[in-house]
Amino acid sequence: MPVLHFVVPPEWDQKPLSAFLRGAHQLSGTTLRAARRIEGGLTLDGAFIRTVDPVRAGATVAVCLPDSERGYRPYAGSLEAPVLYEDSDLLILNKPAGMPCHPSKGHPNDTLANLCAGLPAMAGRAFRPIGRLDRDTSGAVLCAKHPHSACWMGLPGHRPEKTYLALLCGAPGEDFVTIDAPLTRDGEGDDHRRLVRSGGLPAVTHCRILLRAERFSLAALRLETGRTHQIRAHMAWLGCPLAGDALYGGDCGPITRQALHCWRMLLTGPAGQTVSALAPLPADLSAALSALFGSAVLSVLDTKEEGKKLW
Repeated sequence: MPVLHFVVPPEWDQKPLSAFLRGAHQLSGTTLRAARRIEGGLTLDGAFIRTVDPVRAGATVAVCLPDSERGYRPYAGSLEAPVLYEDSDLLILNKPAGMPCHPSKGHPNDTLANLCAGLPAMAGRAFRPIGRLDRDTSGAVLCAKHPHSACWMGLPGHRPEKTYLALLCGAPGEDFVTIDAPLTRDGEGDDHRRLVRSGGLPAVTHCRILLRAERFSLAALRLETGRTHQIRAHMAWLGCPLAGDALYGGDCGPITRQALHCWRMLLTGPAGQTVSALAPLPADLSAALSALFGSAVLSVLDTKEEGKKLW
């Protein structure tokens, strides 16, 4: 049974337990109610405590979480999503292209949620992704192991910093470009498409060109907002659609799916842990980049170089 431990700081001395847990650690009312239903689910230095009782500075509060939740049917197919990082709060998986994150009518049990359900550490746990990737986008996906870590990682200022790699058709004139352009559904055409249009939802994408070839470029991208198809729609609007992205007009010669990969993830977890995860390039994208840029790809993506930063 997962157990969360919190040491009470001086500023919360003699405050009610519920105020401390909800105010200092953003535990939800649902989580607290679930802990109350467990025998010994809420304790202060090992002794039973009610949510209305005061806590003491320096004491340790323990919160037990339910052992079993409603999950998905485990996936039994051939696709895999290697574990990039794991601790008691978080799980980061390297999702392959072609695998949706959630079940849908066309994909009832061959998704990342189903694959996650089959992992020993996630048995009996709900699937709680912190952000999703399109079916044909590969790379790092962060999952919370329990409600508290999901709530914490969803708060402003705690969301993970992600760096995407994309193979673009063409390139912008400058090596660094910020696209601040609202996105909305294409109501007149394909409803899956997003278009830049006034009145849409705010969307900001930062793009840095790493390598240039005659007809293509390799870009690193960072998002300030997480809109559906944001990178794909912004790059198409810029005149540089992703290679392989037929929906947005990309050249499908170098690769047969949108050439987008969530490559690097940095975050601070709910227990204060610093997490850094790097998702290796999948074979199709690696082959396309090598064919276009040769060995220069290895140099520009070498994360071991001292002091090398993309942003």
